[in-house]
Amino acid sequence: MLISAITFVLYIVILIAIGVITYLRAKSYSDYTLAGRSNNKWVTAISAESSDMSGWLLMGLPGAAYAAGFASIWIMIGLIFGTMFNWIFVANRLRVATEVYNVYSITEYFEKRVNDKSGTVAIVSGVAIIIFMIINASAEIIGSGKLLNATFGLDYSVGIVVGLVIVVMYTFLGGYMAVSWSNLFQGSIMFFALLFVPIAVLLKVGGITPTVESLFLKDPNFFLFLNGETELLPSLSIILGGLSVGLCYFGMVHVLTCFMSIKDSSEIKDSTFIATTWVSISTLGAVAVGMIGAYLFPEISDPEQIFFAMGKDYFPPYMLGLFAAAVMAAILSSVSAYVIVAAAAFGANIVKKHAKNVDESKIVNLERIAVVVISLLAFLMSLKSDLVFAVALLAAAGLGASFGPLVLFCLYSKNVNKTGAVTSIIVGLVTVIAWYYSGMSAYIYELVPGFAASCVALVIGTKMSGGADEETVKIYELYTAKIKENKRQG
Repeated sequence: MLISAITFVLYIVILIAIGVITYLRAKSYSDYTLAGRSNNKWVTAISAESSDMSGWLLMGLPGAAYAAGFASIWIMIGLIFGTMFNWIFVANRLRVATEVYNVYSITEYFEKRVNDKSGTVAIVSGVAIIIFMIINASAEIIGSGKLLNATFGLDYSVGIVVGLVIVVMYTFLGGYMAVSWSNLFQGSIMFFALLFVPIAVLLKVGGITPTVESLFLKDPNFFLFLNGETELLPSLSIILGGLSVGLCYFGMVHVLTCFMSIKDSSEIKDSTFIATTWVSISTLGAVAVGMIGAYLFPEISDPEQIFFAMGKDYFPPYMLGLFAAAVMAAILSSVSAYVIVAAAAFGANIVKKHAKNVDESKIVNLERIAVVVISLLAFLMSLKSDLVFAVALLAAAGLGASFGPLVLFCLYSKNVNKTGAVTSIIVGLVTVIAWYYSGMSAYIYELVPGFAASCVALVIGTKMSGGADEETVKIYELYTAKIKENKRQG
């Protein structure tokens, strides 16, 4: 146990060191909020995916695969294709657009894109981002409590405090630059853990054959893609519930921020390949962990702790610290991204908008304070322990429905205005929350009706308020001209 603890502490020391180093570099608003648009293709790709996948990749997804078996493949497909389509259809255009509009946060982009001089779009989008980032961060802090309880026997409440303190320290210091570089480090740990663990465990238990035979005898439906369902509506619910997860990506503002931070948009093609490969192998490993766990630990009380159980029972004690580091990496890579994006929304929408001629260093310091406050709010939500998977899915649906349609319309249509943007965000947010609390999510994932309603609201809101004005269209055409120019150049 001592060696495991030392290994885990070394991992934490590296994170804090990254925070200190980037603190010395992150002096301007651009540096703290968007890493000064200096990230290379590797940092951009792995930071985007590790912040996206979060603690549920090592906890929630294995837990879902433990319960659903082969039916979890629909979630995998949704995640992989959602990731790939987001990189192909959004990444390059958003990177170019935010440079043309000279903005450093997604909320600033929305505001300038629809030519909103009243600040309404920025405030509404900023509030929505902060709400869902707090929910997202609380899901990850729940994960840190479960991790430290399962691995080192710490009380749940102590575990969530430790997780909170770690992430606040390096995010407070280095901002988005610290988040990006720490996520490269943490994403690499997650990838190799999910590649190594299921293979090593299968070799220890005699291979795939005894695992499959035992699970089949216990429940033949475990190996059916629809979990034994034969009726149309339940079957569609399983398929759509998994595939629709991919829709959330277009509104994942923490992932969109990664697209904006890449140094050279010409590297996005390489980043797309890196990111898709990372997600494909990592999700396959997570599902394999859950399914193997169903064979090895059929009576486990919390399936989201399968990864920890494997670490304890099938690997030497000194490796326990590495497993703890892998799961904590998944948790912290996401919670730090959520917190810094929420803080950036605060800095862009409130401080920069309403406090004219404020020195950039003061804005950075105010964002640092926002990091602490937002983290504390997430901590308060996490005091009521819940399933990481369920909380993360709700937050993802909220982001996807509130911002996904707006992002796509802003990048591909000139006819978007302030009214359409505000209506789209509010309708998406309200629909997701109402659908979730009505209990209808048991039949259709709340993201599906939320995304559809948001699209309709955007189109109707824009059309009924007269469409985009001449100035908005003119700047949009400059952006599309830049896209065409980049294509010609390579």
